[in-house]
Amino acid sequence: MKEIRIMNEFFHGPVWVYEKDGGVSDDFSVFGNDKIVLELNEQAADMYAAYFEFNSHDVACWFDKEKEKEEKEIMLDLITRIISRLNEINDGSFVINDCASKYLKNL
Repeated sequence: MKEIRIMNEFFHGPVWVYEKDGGVSDDFSVFGNDKIVLELNEQAADMYAAYFEFNSHDVACWFDKEKEKEEKEIMLDLITRIISRLNEINDGSFVINDCASKYLKNL
């Protein structure tokens, strides 16, 4: 059974697929044809990527924690909608591990 982890990462949507052995998979067939998941995943990825600035604040890569806090409810809504849709299309071939919501709620 595959595991879908929900966690934000730069230039990758919050939906990650892991194999039984714990390795990251590039097989997105469990949701890859679902337009809703793909669109929500892309929206969240774009939003998260916007928190990064390069050659800014005297560092090569700066993360805007204040903007992340300001927009946490928007991101939480996207994450909730992703999880809800994944639950709708789950055929029993994967489990969902939400690693993002608790982090966001604690901002």
